[in-house]
Amino acid sequence: MGISLGKSVSVVIPVFNEEKNLAPLYKEIVFTLKKLHLDYEIIFVNDGSTDSSLKEMLSVKSKDKKVRVIDFRKNFGQSAAMQAGFDIAKKELVCYIDADLQVDFAELPLFLNEINRGADAVVGWRYKRKDGFFKNLFSRSAWMFRRLLIGAQLHDYGCPFKVMKRECAAGLELYGEMHRYLPAMLRWRGYDVREVKISHKKRIHGKTKYSIGRLYKGFLDLIVVWFWQKYSFRPLHIFGGLGLIAIFLSIILTIILVGLRLDGKISLSQSPFPLFAAFMFIAGIIFFCFGIISDILVRIYYKTGRVKNYSIKRVY
Repeated sequence: MGISLGKSVSVVIPVFNEEKNLAPLYKEIVFTLKKLHLDYEIIFVNDGSTDSSLKEMLSVKSKDKKVRVIDFRKNFGQSAAMQAGFDIAKKELVCYIDADLQVDFAELPLFLNEINRGADAVVGWRYKRKDGFFKNLFSRSAWMFRRLLIGAQLHDYGCPFKVMKRECAAGLELYGEMHRYLPAMLRWRGYDVREVKISHKKRIHGKTKYSIGRLYKGFLDLIVVWFWQKYSFRPLHIFGGLGLIAIFLSIILTIILVGLRLDGKISLSQSPFPLFAAFMFIAGIIFFCFGIISDILVRIYYKTGRVKNYSIKRVY
């Protein structure tokens, strides 16, 4: 494989209670990177682990100066851990991989080939997943929601193996469960995002961090991504539109009610519809004002810096 791009790679690894996986994962990563003659740095992010994961990371760092360890003060979540790693990554490419050993880092050349062909970011597709029935069911359901709201064109948005150019990672803002929608966020920014088929293995050590709670949180974040993709630059278009619809309906209803009253067919004092028409008009005004305020807030957002969604105790 000829490598014209990506001569250096930052590997970002969020870690939460993965003590038995870290040493073999490090060996696998280093073996692959040296085989490809790539300059590298490995960034472990300790996301509030309660086992000996931090000790394992520091042990690895003591043997390799290219390893960096970020130690969070507490558990801030996978999105925050990824964001912290992306924020300090310095190499040409940024690679994100989970610490559970369920994907094979030796398949990195598949990603680099697509980068060399012009892709800005490449996402893995675990086309033969080895997860349990319910986890696969939830993942499939989430994919259907993504397709409905944001037009998901990839098969596996949540794959824990992604490679992107550093400018892609530098422009990301991950919080909540937003890491699931990283490819959609990149596409919204105009980047060329592609996918490659990769193998998937059963978890051997540790426990999955997936839970039913993450499903509904992920769905709520999906709504945010949908709104951000469609209306982030002009929120007035949706809120103002709703306001105009409400005002228009209230006016139509008022005209109908006045006509019926003049014909003597109804008594406005004994009907709930005049109150409903007034409510629709007021709601329309509120929606319209909210749209203007949102528009102003978005302009302020784009002109100000970010506030970090994590707190670092120490960087080794």
